Order: sequence, then structure tokens, then C-alpha cells
Amino acid sequence: MTPKAVTISFALLLVFLVFFSFGTDLATVKNGGFFSDESTYFSIAQSLACDGDLEYTRADIMRIRETFRVGPMGLFLKRAQDGRLYYAKSFVYPLALAPFFRFFGSHGILLANSLMVFLALLLGYLLLRQHHAPGRSFLCTALYLFGSVTFIYVWWITADLFNFFVNFAALFFFFYEFKKPAWANLAGLFFAAAIFSKPNNLLHVGVLFLLLLYRGQWRRLIATGLVCALFLAGLFAFNYAQTGEFNYQGGERRSFYGNFPLEREDFSFAGGHPMSTDTYMSRLYLSPAIVVHNAFYYLFGRFTGMLIYFFPAVFLLLLFLFQKKSAEDWFLLAGIVAAILCYILLMPDNYFGGGGSLGNRYFLNVYPMFFFLGYRQRLFRLAVVPAAAAAIFLAPVAMNGMFHSAYPRFPGTSTPARFFPPEKTQYSTLPSNTNPRAFNKKIGDRYTLFFLNDNYHPIEADAFWTNADRELELFLLAPLRVRTFTVQLKNTPLANQARVQVEHKRQTVFIEPGGVRFVSFSHIPGLCVDGRFLYHLRIKSQRSHCPYFAANGDTHDRRLLGVQVHILLSY
Repeated sequence: MTPKAVTISFALLLVFLVFFSFGTDLATVKNGGFFSDESTYFSIAQSLACDGDLEYTRADIMRIRETFRVGPMGLFLKRAQDGRLYYAKSFVYPLALAPFFRFFGSHGILLANSLMVFLALLLGYLLLRQHHAPGRSFLCTALYLFGSVTFIYVWWITADLFNFFVNFAALFFFFYEFKKPAWANLAGLFFAAAIFSKPNNLLHVGVLFLLLLYRGQWRRLIATGLVCALFLAGLFAFNYAQTGEFNYQGGERRSFYGNFPLEREDFSFAGGHPMSTDTYMSRLYLSPAIVVHNAFYYLFGRFTGMLIYFFPAVFLLLLFLFQKKSAEDWFLLAGIVAAILCYILLMPDNYFGGGGSLGNRYFLNVYPMFFFLGYRQRLFRLAVVPAAAAAIFLAPVAMNGMFHSAYPRFPGTSTPARFFPPEKTQYSTLPSNTNPRAFNKKIGDRYTLFFLNDNYHPIEADAFWTNADRELELFLLAPLRVRTFTVQLKNTPLANQARVQVEHKRQTVFIEPGGVRFVSFSHIPGLCVDGRFLYHLRIKSQRSHCPYFAANGDTHDRRLLGVQVHILLSY
């Protein structure tokens, strides 16, 4: 590509994003509701835009419902000593949204998010152009951005895309070779925004400040650090002036999922769900097995793995291993390792952002560092590989980003992601749990089931039917280590064959029409999670049966049935 072609590409992309922003109504495509943490971020943005404060008032809930009729499902509030209510989340992303919302309403949110994607592409291109040809620089940056789920977060009213952008911009100002070096100090402003939005970003920011110390750049270290400290102080000061506390998560916090304070006289703050981190350390559980599993899943997990949702990161890391390295590259690599370890060690049961996440949304804080890893000596061979990986893993997501944002379990239940291992350590927070029929299904007091795909029918008593001839996957959480699994399989009126797998052991059995077979498994270790044991099961019927078509009008049961499953455990 020539420089002129690159300029035209940027211009066309900007035109596209502007028309996309003003031609799309967020409330309509989201069916008048929110997902994930959007409620609170949107609520803060409209409060800052319209009232210039962080206080939750009756006017706020009225404005929210005017735009999103369902209301702010998952609103985080805290009560100050004077009894007034304030929002209990970081306000730096909503602060960036506020002027856009003020002038353009909900279209302004899409515009702000779109501009973050555009500016990240522009900054990445400008950085690489200092060391490489314009065409290669543009294509490499475009593959990095659009070869992952990053751009899908343009639909989200959460801080995830913002966190990606401020980290990316900070690294740009940190590494770009300005003619006037003073511009580099702006990195401190973006570092501060990243830290205030997600405090654990302090880890990799600290590593980069150590790089300045290593280089002996004392003047730049002090200047950038001062900008960072002043901006951080300003954010904390604003929060204190508004709420009477420096910590936006401090004080008495509650979450609300239907009845919102001040909306009606009988809806009060006391009706919310208490939120506290006071007992976090007592609830934290770790073991060598969980750490190893988390490290593996972080790369190869079905719902969260870098390989599937952020393949360019894996690709750039592999390129880095085979190219010339400098001291700054090793510091960046140390920052990456420190950030990832923070997630998998301190958040072992939710290192990716919870069930509403598309891929690993917390990884968007780490992803920018991969782009800058070895960028001076960047190899452009095999650039088709990340493009091919995006086509294989993310084609359905890219073609229908809004749908997969609202229903994030489907990428992990579809080909080819379903062939990757499901994340046992994240069993209680996986996107598959966004289906209420799949989550935490207790079979008496004996064990609990977590279905990983939709290939089953509702539980009847202690048994359930698989859906047609499709493979069902589930986790079984037992209170003790299981000595023997016994799986009872009840057949339809058709001769059938069924396959049952518990962890690595598998059995296939023939079942006569209407018959019952038992299969048993023993010596299955499972994974010990917080004193309980988790097991991965697969069950598949060879044939499908629909009672409605086979009963000559005697039944209205239109279910496609495979085999009926009843699991019995011996401890």
C-alpha cells in the first residue's frame, strides 16, 4: 500500500464509523436493556453529562428509563454518611463519554467507542511507520485490531475498550520518538486513567517506569511520573469532593437488579444486594493444580483463551521469540507476565471478567503490550496467519458482533472453539452460565451440574434427556472425591447407541428400544476446587427421536430426544 492508499483507508474508516454511530440506536439493538456492567457506566455517564456529578438521584433513574426502558439491571450504588447515594464504580470512562452523550445522546457513546478504535489504529500505524514501510505498518496494525474481539467491544458501554485504548495510547506516547520530547510526558496522563479505571494496571505501569530508571532517564521519569500522579490526584480529589471518600469502591455498597432507590417511595437502598471485599482473602483459594490449569486455560481455554479470541497476541509473542531483542522488550515482557499472573493468581475463579464476557475482557488491559513487544524489529513474514486465524475462530462473531455480545456463550459452544478444553477453574462464572437453565442445577444435596452447551432438556426429578443426537457437555461438582460414577441411560423407542465420557475415560454402549443401560467409571481424579471436586462429562446419543411425530397425535411433546441420563455417585 502506498501512503496515499493508507490515507484513503483511514478516511473511509472514519466515515464508516461516524455513519455507523449515528445510524445505530443502541437502545433498540439492545432491546431496551443492558448486559454485563453497562448499567452503572451508562448511569454515571448520563449523570456527569446532565448534572455534572456522581450523585444518584430520581432524575437519573427517570433519564435512564427514557433511553433504556428495561432499566439499569446491575446498578452499583453506595451510601454516604449524609445518606445521599452515589455511583460505586470508576468514573473515568464515563467522564470520557460525558461530552459525547451530552451532545449526541446514546449515539455519542457509539461515536466515542468508535473513535477509540480509529485512534488506536492511527497511533499503531504512526508508531510502526517510524521503523517500517507505510503499507506494512497499516496492515500489521489492522490485523492486530481486527484479528481479535477487541473491535467487537465497540458495542459495549463498559470500560473494557476504554481500558484497551488508554493503555495503548500510554504505550504510544511512551515509545514514540517525538521531535519535541515533552510530548512523551503525556504517557503519564493515560497511565493515570488506566490505573484509576483498573487499579491492577499499576503492575505493568510500574514495570515501564522501571525501564526509565534502567535507562537512567531521570528527567523523563520525574516528568512522566508527575503528570501521572497529578492526574490521578485530580481524579481522586473529584471523587472525594463528590462522595466524601477517595475510594470509589469504599463505604456501604449495594447492587440493584429491579427495584431502584428513589424510583418509588417503597424502593430503598436497603433493598439492594450487599457488596463487600472485606472477606475476599478468606474466600481466595489457590493450589498448584489451579495455577497450572489457569495458565493453560488463559492460552487455550474454550471461552477465554488467547489463541481463540486474541490470536494476534500469540502470533506477536511467537514472532518476538525469533527476532532481535532489546532491553525495553524484556521489560515489556515482564509487564505482560506480571499482569497475567495478577489475574490468574488473585482472581483464580474469574480471571476473565465473568459470564457476560466475550472472550477475556480483562485481557484488553494487557493486549496493548503485545503490539509494542519487539515492534522496532517486527517481522512481517507469515502475516497471513493471524488473518487466517481470525477467519477460522471469529468469523461468526465478526459478522454478528451485537448478538454475540449479548449471548457470549455461543462462540464457545460452536465449531471450532468447542474442540478446545472448557475452563474448569472458572466453572461458576463461564459464559455458558448466562443460560439460567444451565447454571448451578442442584441434584438434591448430592452434586451440582453446570451445562456447557444447550444440548439438553430441562431436568425432570434427578434425570434429564440429551437433545437429539448432539453431544452434551457438562461439569459435575461433587462435595467429595467421587469413587465411582454410575450413569444410567434410558432409551427412546428406537434402537440406539450412546457414548459417555468422564474426564479421559470413555465407554460406548448399545441400548435396545426402550431399554436401560448402566455404565460405570472409577478412579477418576477430578479437580479439587475449594474443597470440592469438579468433573467434565460428555454424553452423546447416536439417534434422535421426536414423540410428537411417532405417537400419531397422542402427545404434544415436540422435543428431540436422545437418551435420558441419571448420574449416580459413590463416595
